[in-house]
Amino acid sequence: MSTITAVRSLKMESRGLLALIFLFRCYSALSCPVRCTCHFGVQSTETVCPDAELSRYPNEGLPGNSTSLTIQFTNLSSVSAKELEATPLLQELHLPGNRLSSLPQDLLTGLHHLHTIDLTGNQLQELPARVFYHAPLLNLVLKDNWLTRVDADCLPANSSLTWLDLSGNKLRKIPSALLKKLSHLETLHLSQNLLETIPDESFHYLHALERLHLDENKLQSLDAKAFSHNANLTHLFLQKNKLQTLPATLFHGLNLLQYLDLSENQLTFLTPGTLGLGISWVDLTSNPWHCDAKIEYLRKRINNVPVQSKPWCASPETLKDKAIAELTPNELGLEE
Repeated sequence: MSTITAVRSLKMESRGLLALIFLFRCYSALSCPVRCTCHFGVQSTETVCPDAELSRYPNEGLPGNSTSLTIQFTNLSSVSAKELEATPLLQELHLPGNRLSSLPQDLLTGLHHLHTIDLTGNQLQELPARVFYHAPLLNLVLKDNWLTRVDADCLPANSSLTWLDLSGNKLRKIPSALLKKLSHLETLHLSQNLLETIPDESFHYLHALERLHLDENKLQSLDAKAFSHNANLTHLFLQKNKLQTLPATLFHGLNLLQYLDLSENQLTFLTPGTLGLGISWVDLTSNPWHCDAKIEYLRKRINNVPVQSKPWCASPETLKDKAIAELTPNELGLEE
């Protein structure tokens, strides 16, 4: 065989090998696990596994270039860092409605692009230290688990988190030490827990906070400075608690506050000056408002700046079920 022939033969073999490698890569990228659906885009690959009969992590056929992975409402009870390493390009990991009762400390090792993880509706009772250290998370959802506490060491000191959802757990205390690390946080969900008090400095480090959900807890009172460091707050949800009174200065300094829900509490009156004139949406319904002279501030506030809800009197009996906005000074024992 001549030298020229040998070179040509070698080139043909090399081209064949490259073609095989290319086909293998394409096959791997376009494969999809059984019980899952895969959507292939130019810049993203989404894998969704919603089968209730799925009980093991879908390793076989999982596209290595997946940018979004959803395993939801299955019998999956565990997931490891090694399994996740097969999809290093993941940006979103959604694992809602499974049977995860614990997480390995190194879970997110190697996921350098992951910005969102959703663990809603599992059976997590605690979080290991440093479990969320290894990915640049922006959104962390731990809704509807069995958490009684969330320690500060689960997130790094330089966390870039902007969304944290801890609603629907069994928290009795605000995770204040954790919140000190979250200076970039914009949305915080703490609703549907067992919170009874809010320590003075709980939210003092959340300077970027815009939406705060504290509804459906057991709060009976709030410190006058509870939100004094949250000047960017636009939405505040306090409904379905046991609030009996509010400090007159509670919402002072919240000049961007647009939406305030105080419905379904135990409020009987509001101290003059409590509601700023800039709050455009206020829900005050389903409180036991006592309509005497103390309700005059609220009556005037409602008539000067209309609210979307129409609170009514719970007492005295002579005014029961009458809209507060329709009361007359005479009915409140005041001079016309």
